[in-house]
Amino acid sequence: MSASTPGPGHVGDLALGALGIATAAVLWTAGRSKQSGWRGWRLFAPAPLMPVVGLVAVTAAAPDSPLEQVALRWLPTVPGYVLAVLGILTLVAPSRLRGGARPAVELTLFLIACVLVVQVLVLGPEVSWLDLEPSGRVVLAAAVVVTSATVAAAVLLLGVIESRRQPMALVLLAATALLAPGRALGTSAMLTEEHAVGDVGRFLVAGGLVLLGAAVLLDPGPCPDASPRPRTGRSTHLRQLLPHLAMTVACFGAAAVSLTGHRISPVIAVGGSLCAVLAVLHRWLTARDEQLLGARLRRSEAYFRSLVAASSDAVLVLDGDLRVTWSSATLGTTLGSPTAVPVGADLLELVHPEDALPVARALLPAAGDATPPGELRLRLRHADGTWRHLEAGFTDLRSDTVVGAVVLHCRDTTERVAREQALEQVAFTDPVTALPNRAGFEQRLEAALAEAGTTCRSLLLIELDGLDEVREDAGRDVVTAVLVEVGRRLRATVRGCDAVSRVGGGAFAVLAEGAPHAVDLLADRCLSVIEQPLDTAAGLFDLSASIGVVDLAAAESVADLMTRAELAVRAAAAAGTGTALRYRPALGSAAERRAQLREDLPGAWDRGELSVLFQPVVSLSERRVTGVEALLRWQHPRLGEVPPAEFVPIAERAGVIGELQRWALETAAEAVLTLPHGPVPLRLGVNISASHVAARTLVRDVAAVLQATGLAPERLILEITEATLMSEGEHVTVDIEALRLMGVHVALDDFGTGRSSLAHLTRLPIDVLKLDHAFVLRVDRDPKARALCESVVAIAGALGLDVVAEGVETPAQLGALRAAGCGFAQGFLLARPMRLLDLVGMLDEGAGLLWPGLVGSR
Repeated sequence: MSASTPGPGHVGDLALGALGIATAAVLWTAGRSKQSGWRGWRLFAPAPLMPVVGLVAVTAAAPDSPLEQVALRWLPTVPGYVLAVLGILTLVAPSRLRGGARPAVELTLFLIACVLVVQVLVLGPEVSWLDLEPSGRVVLAAAVVVTSATVAAAVLLLGVIESRRQPMALVLLAATALLAPGRALGTSAMLTEEHAVGDVGRFLVAGGLVLLGAAVLLDPGPCPDASPRPRTGRSTHLRQLLPHLAMTVACFGAAAVSLTGHRISPVIAVGGSLCAVLAVLHRWLTARDEQLLGARLRRSEAYFRSLVAASSDAVLVLDGDLRVTWSSATLGTTLGSPTAVPVGADLLELVHPEDALPVARALLPAAGDATPPGELRLRLRHADGTWRHLEAGFTDLRSDTVVGAVVLHCRDTTERVAREQALEQVAFTDPVTALPNRAGFEQRLEAALAEAGTTCRSLLLIELDGLDEVREDAGRDVVTAVLVEVGRRLRATVRGCDAVSRVGGGAFAVLAEGAPHAVDLLADRCLSVIEQPLDTAAGLFDLSASIGVVDLAAAESVADLMTRAELAVRAAAAAGTGTALRYRPALGSAAERRAQLREDLPGAWDRGELSVLFQPVVSLSERRVTGVEALLRWQHPRLGEVPPAEFVPIAERAGVIGELQRWALETAAEAVLTLPHGPVPLRLGVNISASHVAARTLVRDVAAVLQATGLAPERLILEITEATLMSEGEHVTVDIEALRLMGVHVALDDFGTGRSSLAHLTRLPIDVLKLDHAFVLRVDRDPKARALCESVVAIAGALGLDVVAEGVETPAQLGALRAAGCGFAQGFLLARPMRLLDLVGMLDEGAGLLWPGLVGSR
């Protein structure tokens, strides 16, 4: 074949060159994502290019001698194989190549075995190294060594690489195993000019290059994190098997040469012997390493066993089915017997029956899920039959192939649990009656609310009435005895399934089961037993009570339930002691109304919602208006008109009564100055609440109003109730005397209600006595009431007090009061409360005269 016409071998070489360039490109490109820097695959990438350089050199030089062709082809190829060896060895972490002499022995054994096989492929069984020229001998020896070193490095890599990268290592080994004989057969074909052998070599080289590109694509790369993955043991077994496999290959190669009738060369004989010696040496090194590793493991196991035995925490190891595989001696000490937790026992059968389900839920996750570390509480039986409380921190290591267990670190908490239970008993028990206290009762209510759909239950809130009298008459010790007796009576009255608690000073609660009518009967029985006389060391005492009843199904929370019960018991008390009332929505509406008023009252005077009405006070002797009483009114923008009896107590509880009354005083004083009057100016009466008096700002507030408005002090009458004037505290008397010294008059308001006493009239610092509507209601038709009225009027006249009758509604009442000598009156019969403009018109029209049927007459 002429030089101008390339033969099949030359075309095959060009194809191999192109494939080598493509393989180098794949190694370089794909290797960038596997490792950083000039390591691994990127170090491997120039190796396929070196034979291409050799091919170019042969093509350009066109040597005549086959030996010269081989030399030119291998001179650049040898450095490529050296780079390949370095690249293979850098594919694995350096720590995996350490281990003393063992890796070196393995690499030497693999190298010698490969050299024996490759040199047979290159020279054949009949050609000896001595038959070659020195230059050819050097080139071929270098080719044999570097190709063998490449295969040996690939075999070593397969033995030391991670399990997850072994598929890549197998493909890489196959690639080098094809490249080495392929290059050897190609070299042999060039020396012997056997083209068929050359074609086989090219085919093997092409397959090796393809597998080399596949290897880099299969490599998953080093593990991204430093945490060790579970080991399967496959790498360890393979590393022990490969040296024996290499020795076997070397021996089979020598045996094949002998079996074909050829004489075994000294190189093969020496190499086979070295392989055998190295295999024995490798086995000895392996046995020594295993012995050292076993000793270290035994020492480590003994060390950690001693640590576990000395630990105060007991360790319990379970298998995947929660059966005991090992327990520390501390656990046996805790449970009073070394066999308290036998090996092989099911943990769920050892724990307390109530703990079996929580333990199973914690330690037996759903399929495919891992149990996160956590803590659980369980009870194990002691040797004496009692249950010991343990707090266990557990770690699920079932996914670890080495451990494959659940490890529990248990601590005995029996004494701590006993202390907690004792403290809980103290925290949730009333020390006086030994009944559950409010906190304990609310816990029961929470549990009852959770079961409200399955059981019909009601709450009875009981408020005792009369404990204050017992405390005043007999002292606190007797009150304690009374509370104990009431608790005992209630406990004896209810059924065994009902819960009785003391939730306050004189408040008890009952959580009762049953239909509404049965609960109502129970409430009546509770009232009956409470009202029975109480025999104490200080004598007999009578108590009464009010009961509010609430159905648990009507409430959403404990706070809502208690709020409704308190509304019901307040309504029952308002209806009269000894009453039991069920909660109804109207009570909640009333509470919402009070809450709304409490929120809106501050600043109502600034918003123009409050106003002052005036009711005339008429002199019965002159039939003329001599004064007016200022009455507050609140026109709520949403709730409409709100009477003073409703919003004044709310103002007192909200702490705004002082601001409210200062505004009322100033507004009324400014208004009364504009009223027309006769010879004597009209006087102004203003109601003063007890809270305002108790705040000790009354004197300062009155003085400020008088100074700001210019109203004469003698025209102002402050109307104060008897209870306020009789309250304890010297400041009340001092403030009232200070006001009187200023010239302001003080009226005793609502006389005749409550516990009014005639004897108090001689001691109270007052100028005017105002008879309550209830006092004069029957004065016209009841001789006793008339006689009492006459007596009060006479006593007041003797003491120099003016008497004003409130709430006069009929002419008969007015006539009886005039006959009794009462000086002044006010009421609907005379005039209703009116606005300032209406009052001015009335005074102008009648010239101050005001009498039933005589308005406008003189």
